[in-house]
Amino acid sequence: MNWKKAGLLTLTLAGLMGASPFGFSQAQGQQITLQFWGHWLSEQRRPTITRIVNTWNAKNPNVKVEYTGVPFDQIINKTLASVAAGNPPDVVVIDIRTTRLRAAKGQNTNLSALGVDSKKNLYFPNLWATGTYKGQQYGLPFNTDTRVLYYNKKAFREVGLDPTRPPKTWADLWNYALKLDKKEGNRYTRMGFHPLFGDFGYEGWVGNAKGLLFKDADYDEPAINNPTAVKVLEWVKRWTDKYGTAQYAAFRASFGGGAQDEFMSGKVPMVVRNGNYIATIARNAPDLEYGIVPVPTEDGQQHPYASWGGGFNVEIPKGTKYPKEALAFAIFLTTEGAKYWTAEQKDLPGYRLAQLENKDPLFLQLVNNMKYTFVAPTAAYAPTYGTAVEKAVQDVVLQGRDPKAALDEAQQTVMKMVEQGKRETQ
Repeated sequence: MNWKKAGLLTLTLAGLMGASPFGFSQAQGQQITLQFWGHWLSEQRRPTITRIVNTWNAKNPNVKVEYTGVPFDQIINKTLASVAAGNPPDVVVIDIRTTRLRAAKGQNTNLSALGVDSKKNLYFPNLWATGTYKGQQYGLPFNTDTRVLYYNKKAFREVGLDPTRPPKTWADLWNYALKLDKKEGNRYTRMGFHPLFGDFGYEGWVGNAKGLLFKDADYDEPAINNPTAVKVLEWVKRWTDKYGTAQYAAFRASFGGGAQDEFMSGKVPMVVRNGNYIATIARNAPDLEYGIVPVPTEDGQQHPYASWGGGFNVEIPKGTKYPKEALAFAIFLTTEGAKYWTAEQKDLPGYRLAQLENKDPLFLQLVNNMKYTFVAPTAAYAPTYGTAVEKAVQDVVLQGRDPKAALDEAQQTVMKMVEQGKRETQ
């Protein structure tokens, strides 16, 4: 890989000393250690983040970085607890959608005050904006993602479907699934498709249908039970009714990990998943013959909400003892480090030049899909609204509850969350 393209930020020991663009000076021989938290613990991802950290440490012996892996579902709470206790990590990779929420609560460091705005043009504008709060920058974009439909070409040919003509509409998904379904006696051994398999989720399908669960893209006023949301949940229920609730639940419970997941095992030949799943397939099922296409929509037309993305920002939690050194590493991580990550993990980078490091045709399809991808913000007044929505979905799918009634209840629950959230911020 070419690490010396024009515009690349080079952070060496000399840069960390008198030549630092941030105006700090590290005395010769005086070593500090930065604590860096991330959620990458797997055999697939840990080697790449280790390589990034080792590259930094080799260049900067006086500013050593130590990486600690924290489980994904714990990293936000542990970071906030450490801030409250006065002993935070110096750098953390954290949910891209919630940076502004932490900024509003004074839980992360104002990077603009440290001079980071001069680096703005290194990053894609829409991703840079995820770290901006009231005109100040509180996070640097590391990566984002998009979701696409993965389909098994061998399974298509097996049932007479043309792999060069993948589904484009919801009706296509239904009709293709009818052909791909396979049973032994009364038991399904293959389910062609279900909207809740994979990681797109119910809310992803609401967006795909050109709707939101809030009144606007600021996510301040809930509209959980709006007509589009109800229509989508009715559609999801039809899929479950097609297979039968008990069959659906038992089949889903049979999914394993790695090569035994629903898609790589062949149990589900069409599934919507994160774009970085192509790296997972390459590692676990390199001979699998598959393709990817934009997520089918109701009418077959793509639009800016047809898929959704998340991703991660790099933040400096409030209270670090070494903010300038932490920022230097944060910039390295989101530029040079992002190039390693893009090449090896297939994630979409926040850094413009990192995108050039991956010429894989599948990766380029993901890049193209970003124009159909919505990166939703966090609901500032009800950040846990998803629990109420998920309860409604499960009540419908597993208990047969009426979709409108379930979403009406979720709307009331989320409204109470919003009211409480507004009181707490007054």
